[in-house]
Amino acid sequence: MQNIINQIINISEQLNNEVFLVGGYLRDLLLKKTSFDMDLAVSKDAKKFSKLIAEKFNGKSVILHEDTQTYRVILFNNPHLKFIDISLMQGENIEQDLQKRDFTVNAFALNIKNFQRIKNNLIDNFQGLKDLKNKKIKAVSKDTFKDDPLRILRAFRIACEYKFNVEKETLKLIKKSVSSLSEIAPERIRVEFFRILENDNSSFYLSVMDDTGILEQLFPVITVMKHSAKNFYYHPKGLFQHCFQTYEAVEKILAKRDRYFSKSKDFLNKHFEEKFPDDITRKSLLKFSALFHDCAKPECAQKVGRKMRFFGHEELGAKKAVQILQKLAVSKKERMIVKKTIQEHMRPSNLTKVPVVTVKAQHRLFRDLKENTPDILMLAMADWHSYRTLKIKVYPNAVLKRQEKTVADMIFNYFEFINQKPKEKIIDGYDLMKAFKLKPGKIIGELLRYIDTLQEDGKVKDKKQALYFAKGYLNVIKEKEKNAV
Repeated sequence: MQNIINQIINISEQLNNEVFLVGGYLRDLLLKKTSFDMDLAVSKDAKKFSKLIAEKFNGKSVILHEDTQTYRVILFNNPHLKFIDISLMQGENIEQDLQKRDFTVNAFALNIKNFQRIKNNLIDNFQGLKDLKNKKIKAVSKDTFKDDPLRILRAFRIACEYKFNVEKETLKLIKKSVSSLSEIAPERIRVEFFRILENDNSSFYLSVMDDTGILEQLFPVITVMKHSAKNFYYHPKGLFQHCFQTYEAVEKILAKRDRYFSKSKDFLNKHFEEKFPDDITRKSLLKFSALFHDCAKPECAQKVGRKMRFFGHEELGAKKAVQILQKLAVSKKERMIVKKTIQEHMRPSNLTKVPVVTVKAQHRLFRDLKENTPDILMLAMADWHSYRTLKIKVYPNAVLKRQEKTVADMIFNYFEFINQKPKEKIIDGYDLMKAFKLKPGKIIGELLRYIDTLQEDGKVKDKKQALYFAKGYLNVIKEKEKNAV
């Protein structure tokens, strides 16, 4: 790293430029944490400086914010750094620049020439080092959130990532500024919000965010959930309390994967670490699904006898969640995962009502849910856990224990199911066309899928049996077509 610092110093001297380490990189340096993104503030020629840095380190310079003259140098195959962000000082000197930064733990600077002598050369006009030691997120000024409302989410994201607390006066400022979140581009909100969800302890911070009004400002459906479901839901604070406790349960279950899913923990770790183009993981998509899995119940509530029923809430809830993700500019792949997870979240509950779930029923579920199977099973389990705090025993402990074991077994069976070697094909499309005088088309594919399913379930073991079942299913297809006409 010192070699990189020396080369940056040489370029700064070449341009007669003052260069300061600032922001997250310096904060992590003081916390003795590894960081792969360096932040620099320069006194002049930010564009030229970034180009020279890119040339020196075989990287690429791109502009991030034209108005503040902020550039990013992307480094390729560098073991120490991925990015170097370079911005022109905002003000006449570094002290004025720091005054315009967001939080005190980000508002100190170090002349890069003093890299080896941090202790006595740190510029810390806002007692950021003290707040760093006290694990406190504190706004630099009363205008912190006026200058950039996204800092409201960033406060909680940093607090969540570092296990800090947002101090009281800053929380008051946030409450006054919450409405300004509507001014922020959805893509920027998406980045910060899903980075919060990515953390294992995010439920605590989401709770504080809810107290400040952030969640309802971002997602108005939460207001409907809070106000519409108190009269017909088990949880004393209504439907959103249930959804939030489901979210908490997801985090706890994920944290205890070794306990609940000892036989499949390695597969689950890999599954939930899957990352999509927006840098969003399956883990955070599962949490998002948990938070909104019952969001459509107010619209679907109807009394049947003495009980409330919510027919169709899964489909409508999935649709609402997808609409939220569309507004946040989340990719289609990620939206479809959430859609499937919410849409099917009741299936495990219905399936595990019986003491033993047959292999055939499990395989049918795996084929229907595909790669979303672990997500949906885990959401169902968290859904059950959300009722544990209630006086009313919706799920008796014995039933809950049985369901937990069933889910753990099904998740293990799912990974065995998808990792098993495909069975050799007993029959192909040509065999079907020849036996039943059929032409190429959709019917051939439908018959082959039907035979594959029977083969997986052990009902078809040779070509003769395959043709026998195919003939019967072909008659069913023809009868359906006849009735449709």
